[in-house]
Amino acid sequence: MSLPRVWARLPGPADFLDTILEDLTDRVTVFAGLPDEVPADELAIEIADAVKYTSLGQWQPVRAAEVCSSAPSESLARRLDAGNATNAVLWVDAVSTDEGAAAWVSHARRFGDISDMPRLCIVMSEACAGAHGEEKRLRRRLWRDFVTPLDSRALVERTSRRAGHRQLHVALKSALIAEIAREDLTLADRLSRDPLGRILESREHARECIWAAQVSVLLPLVEQERQQLLCIHEALWRIPHIRKDGTEINSLHDLEIGDMAVQSQSDGLLERERHRLGWLRRVRNALAHNEVVPWATLTSPIAIQIMDFR
Repeated sequence: MSLPRVWARLPGPADFLDTILEDLTDRVTVFAGLPDEVPADELAIEIADAVKYTSLGQWQPVRAAEVCSSAPSESLARRLDAGNATNAVLWVDAVSTDEGAAAWVSHARRFGDISDMPRLCIVMSEACAGAHGEEKRLRRRLWRDFVTPLDSRALVERTSRRAGHRQLHVALKSALIAEIAREDLTLADRLSRDPLGRILESREHARECIWAAQVSVLLPLVEQERQQLLCIHEALWRIPHIRKDGTEINSLHDLEIGDMAVQSQSDGLLERERHRLGWLRRVRNALAHNEVVPWATLTSPIAIQIMDFR
């Protein structure tokens, strides 16, 4: 089994890593407590990859030897003299030295409100982290020893991103496999190597799982396209709009995809835009009626113009 080592050996990393990334994004200094069996260097690889993917800043690891041999202020000064401190993300490996960890936490307390401080994640032993209290700009994050579907999703996202797949393709595949595999990381790893179309069309998987994954990804896409079409062709939409059941729509932004598709039959929209609306309407209606959108629909010529799932 060729799982990433941090997933193969350890339970539940996704929630832990996501929380740290949220804190770093909010410019909150994090001290992360790890049990002895969790290798900080492997965890650092995962965080570094996520920092790069989200363009959060310039990743700079501070090794344990450097933590032990110098004060935090001296280490920061040497590291950031020639760079942009506000754009740095420092991963401080202080697992092997409680004294070094305490020194970095103390430094973060003193200078936490300075606007040009780098983002800091200080990694230490679980026991050491438990001894430090939280403050406004300082958060304690302890390892959570359980597996959730988030771990399956994170595993697939990691594999798909590195394979160069498009963002929405990654979103649909990871949501789909998380619904199917749940906490079974071995199954998630196996499915992550299958083409998306094969997973969607397989009779092995419960249609409820496929439908739930499609809802989470495709309905936001339909809504995004609806708002874009309303904005681009604002002058063409007619208000009030009377539906077949007699309902009267008096606000432009209350027009649904079906209403827009009806109005698109008149002059004004290009044929391509009418086909686009027709596709969005079919997808929305299928999901609204608890039906799975077929792979052929997701890879039709009109679908590829909107978002290429291939």
